[in-house]
Amino acid sequence: MTNIAYLLGYDGIAFNSMTRQFQPINKSSAYLKKNRIHVNKILPAVQNRLARLCKNPPSYDVMPESTSTEDKEAARLSLQVLEGMWRKLTLDKKRIFLYMWVQQCGHGWLKVSWDETLGKMMPDLDGSGSAYEGDVRVDVMSPFETFPDPMAKTDDDILDTWLITAKVRKLDYFKAQYPEKGHLVKEEDAWLLSAQYEQRINSLNTRGPSSSGLQEAMKNSAIEMIKYEARSKDYPNGRMIACANGILLDDKELPVGEIPFRKFDDTVIAGKFYSETPVTHARPIQDQYNETVRRRAEWTRKLLAGKYKAARGSGIASEAMNDESGEVAYYDPVPGAPGGPEAIEVPMMPEWAYTEENNLNLMLNEIFGLSDVSKGILPSSSIPAIGMQLLTEQDDTRIGVITEQHEHAWAGIGSLILKYIEKFYVLPRKIKLAGPEMAYTVKEVLGSDIRGNTDVRVIRGSTVPGSKTLARQDIINAYGLGLLGAKDDPAVIMKVLDMIEFGDSSGIWEDVSLDNAQIKRGIDQLEAGIPVQVQEFDNHTAWLLKLNRVRKSDKWDSYPPNVQMLFLNTMEQSLGTIVNQNSPPVIPGLGIGPVVTPMPTPGAPGAPQPQSPVPMMRRPPMRQAPKPVMGPQGAPAPNPMSGPGGAA
Repeated sequence: MTNIAYLLGYDGIAFNSMTRQFQPINKSSAYLKKNRIHVNKILPAVQNRLARLCKNPPSYDVMPESTSTEDKEAARLSLQVLEGMWRKLTLDKKRIFLYMWVQQCGHGWLKVSWDETLGKMMPDLDGSGSAYEGDVRVDVMSPFETFPDPMAKTDDDILDTWLITAKVRKLDYFKAQYPEKGHLVKEEDAWLLSAQYEQRINSLNTRGPSSSGLQEAMKNSAIEMIKYEARSKDYPNGRMIACANGILLDDKELPVGEIPFRKFDDTVIAGKFYSETPVTHARPIQDQYNETVRRRAEWTRKLLAGKYKAARGSGIASEAMNDESGEVAYYDPVPGAPGGPEAIEVPMMPEWAYTEENNLNLMLNEIFGLSDVSKGILPSSSIPAIGMQLLTEQDDTRIGVITEQHEHAWAGIGSLILKYIEKFYVLPRKIKLAGPEMAYTVKEVLGSDIRGNTDVRVIRGSTVPGSKTLARQDIINAYGLGLLGAKDDPAVIMKVLDMIEFGDSSGIWEDVSLDNAQIKRGIDQLEAGIPVQVQEFDNHTAWLLKLNRVRKSDKWDSYPPNVQMLFLNTMEQSLGTIVNQNSPPVIPGLGIGPVVTPMPTPGAPGAPQPQSPVPMMRRPPMRQAPKPVMGPQGAPAPNPMSGPGGAA
């Protein structure tokens, strides 16, 4: 509660859990009441850290359950389903709230569940009414709503024991979620302290730190409590018990056999279940910083306007000085001394009053792991680029300890999503995917299509925030050296533009994008056993490259012989068209290209004929250009259709 108050700008206070009130740290100091100028240094530090944590989403990978082609295809489908569900569930938006709970309280929770009130409306089987098809949902659970086993010390201990959630719900929610007994739940007060604390947080920025809106928030509401028990001998699939206001609402097995929660930590302490957050340790520095700023502001307020001294009886009234003038200090006159008013020399503010502020800034940034480079400040104009890269890597390495634990938690969330889909998607559902090269895919997915391939992993280091500027420079350097492929290859250029996040580069290479989209449609048609009509104006080089990649993949052995023959025939037609048009170019990955061998001058006696570039594949004969008709003495004969002077 105190951390959240400091994020909102309330400094010099602490939350008393006995009285459930915020109180000043130093009650005897009346100075805090006089001058309330303050600077919130914790909030921008938390925002900077939040941006780094949310910079890169996790990159998923699904491992197949076996080496069979069916499981490999199911693993690829599971990966596509995860990509589609990530956008559908707006997990990028929910990551912001999750990581704010992580920094405010040290940890946060994500819960995966099946909500029967989501999805499209569909008629009941008996036709008596209507229902929804249901869908997977992912919710951010605050630490005020979750109560794990007190004996748990690690995240794995929770999955082996139990966890309880308590959340304030409206009465209409109980009627919709629990149709049989939800109407029995009655309104109740916020008897749970954590519920009271959470309502106080919601009123801090509107009504101030008071409990005036607590009763209003609990109107027509009750507290839903659910206990999740891990698998045991009595309950092989686990157990879930739901109740509210003394009414047992549900008692059933866990839908997928495991507790559907994953915990995200901030700074892990060995042997301690609840993690630490930098905000807790930055609060004393924030208080000292504001104390320095306040006293410096008080110095300015008192001395900036200047002060004057004058002898008593000099006739200067208090009204003689306006509000913009300084204070007049009267003194007893000395015989023979000048008695007119004169300005007092104002002492200079000590230099340490400013250096202390810089030292406190360094302390606070050290706690949050923020260097000048991470804040966009150049430490020195003479620092080389490699030095900036080392400083950035130092900050990324420190926060990488936190993202490492988050990656394992995100892998668990992805596995839970797939398990819920596999069990509850009994009817076809549409998964929408938007990829590069103007590729848009809409697939119908059944839960049975996953085939138990729910072993989800997050590529290690994919969520570590790195310098995109340095990464882009490395990519451009690799492209300049030709390490990514031919520089003039449109596919390579599109790949580089995508890697450096140039934007929508498909408009620059629209023809290439259209070719790739056409080839993808053709491959889908061939896999369905339908022949593809090869046109002379197609990009046959790209067709050969894509089709040959399919031929070399592990999917090739799963195709029936007629489908394989369709692929080979299409490749033959594309190759024949290339040969008819001109000499075949070099096609990467196919080994096709002109044979470069030392040969005598064409037409010389004994000169061998050029070898065929592709001797192993059948091709139609190459079309020969007509030889010009030669006139006398080797000059070209005049065109009979041309006019005077040879002009047509």
